[in-house]
Amino acid sequence: MRLKVDILRSMKKPLSKDFRSMFTKKLFLLTLVMFSTLLIGQGVKVSTYGFNNDDNKRAFYKAIRTNDTIIIDRQATEWLVSPLTLRNLNDKTIIFEKDVVFKAKPGAYASTSDCLLKFVGCENISIVGNGASLIMNKEEYINGEWRMGLSFMGCRNVTVSDLTISGSGGDGIYIDGYKDTLYSENMVFDSIISTNNKRQGMSIISAKDVWVKHSVFTETKGTLPEAGLDIEPDKETDVVVNVNFDHCSFTNNFHSGIVLGLDNLTDKSEPVSINFTNCYLSMNHDISNRYPKAEIIVSSNAFNPVKGKVTFNNIVVDGSNWGLIYSRKPSFAYEVSFNNLSAKNICQQKDDMSVVYLEVPDYYKSSGPLGGFSFENTYVQFATKSSFFKIRGSSMGTLNGVKNISGHITIDSPNFKEFVEYVKYNPNKNVNFNVNYTLKN
Repeated sequence: MRLKVDILRSMKKPLSKDFRSMFTKKLFLLTLVMFSTLLIGQGVKVSTYGFNNDDNKRAFYKAIRTNDTIIIDRQATEWLVSPLTLRNLNDKTIIFEKDVVFKAKPGAYASTSDCLLKFVGCENISIVGNGASLIMNKEEYINGEWRMGLSFMGCRNVTVSDLTISGSGGDGIYIDGYKDTLYSENMVFDSIISTNNKRQGMSIISAKDVWVKHSVFTETKGTLPEAGLDIEPDKETDVVVNVNFDHCSFTNNFHSGIVLGLDNLTDKSEPVSINFTNCYLSMNHDISNRYPKAEIIVSSNAFNPVKGKVTFNNIVVDGSNWGLIYSRKPSFAYEVSFNNLSAKNICQQKDDMSVVYLEVPDYYKSSGPLGGFSFENTYVQFATKSSFFKIRGSSMGTLNGVKNISGHITIDSPNFKEFVEYVKYNPNKNVNFNVNYTLKN
């Protein structure tokens, strides 16, 4: 699976010029290797407290409670552990030696909330992976969707690097607040592969100042939603502020690659700020999944949505059975901008699809207008007989317009149907719908 990281290095034009980012990554990894080597010299090997072929939970707890730096050292066999929950720890570093396999003990995760590694109320935590694998036993977890690989609740100042997380009974990585701590804060994830997890590759519920870099979210399958990434707050007081994804890929997930499920935030919530830069999506959403079909889902509360800004800069989509975006977001919700977007070989499943599908926020109550999108330097290519926009209202006339959509789009399609397709909606209600396009065929 680690070879999938090469996808990020071989992206098309928007990524090939980003030499500074590649240099920064190499410098970071070199510094990380030097730093981890120094720490290994100072740390204590967990096997000092006894390596057990059956369960190493006790040795892990003894090591982490009595040392600032611990080393999960390589053994002849994998490290089997029962569920691990770490509460109120400060200033701890966990280093995995190269090629270590840290695995959930079979049959030991009876509770649906058992996690491989759960951090609650912790601060200043560093996890240095060195290519190690954190593995759970997804096939065992028939019930529930919360057995996470790595879970952070109400944590601050966390760095995680160079790990593969797979087989969880929930999310590969989960981030949330905890009790009076409304959110986790200042989190960095670098060079992570999250694969074959049951619910999501990564879920962000409530967080501020998050950076995810050079990471892969793939092959999510097992229970809905099954997305690569799901940013989905639970309540109005949750926050999603300064959340950033840079040089990440979202591929072959059973739902969308990226889901912005911001329905539970309102205009009373703190405005959101989410940024995707130099990211890659491909072949997300399986036909068996009953959720809306698109590479990216953008949603909000229908009547009093959260404000803020979401940006997609230098995005490559290469191959999809479906369209690019599905949304029921009102125009007065957070703004969404796409800059330098290339989407090729999309809408493969059938004719009469659309690249961007905007649906009435509520079929039975007066709602909308839809909108709040901009598309600058956007290129799309598809072979099926499809439209670019599909605007769907309702037979009850509840869609109050389409508003504030702008930009320029280049369409490369020999079977282009029409630019905007209206269904049960009168386009005379449009306001500031100013999108130009160039057709190549």
